[in-house]
Amino acid sequence: MALNQGKHIIEVIDGKRCTLVESGISRNRKEFLQTILEFNGYEVKTAVDEEGTWKIGVTDLVFHAVVDIYKRSLLSPNGHRITPAYWLQLTDHQSEAEVNYWTQK
Repeated sequence: MALNQGKHIIEVIDGKRCTLVESGISRNRKEFLQTILEFNGYEVKTAVDEEGTWKIGVTDLVFHAVVDIYKRSLLSPNGHRITPAYWLQLTDHQSEAEVNYWTQK
């Protein structure tokens, strides 16, 4: 899911209703997202499309990737907060995962 798209999609994956996190993704991307989501306590469901690409969803119907990423409520397996750049795999540096764009008073 693009982080500039706020559409919340519900799909049936593996016989369960799921919030669709992303579709049309590679196996590496699926494994990356699955690791993050399972670490954060979500039950993850995956399926292969007809084109050989993957789709991934979570059984928590209230989950919304855009909201949770910008709320900084997701953690990486290393315990760092997930930023948009890390979620989109634009960077793999965990040190960048802790950059705040504001100061808390």
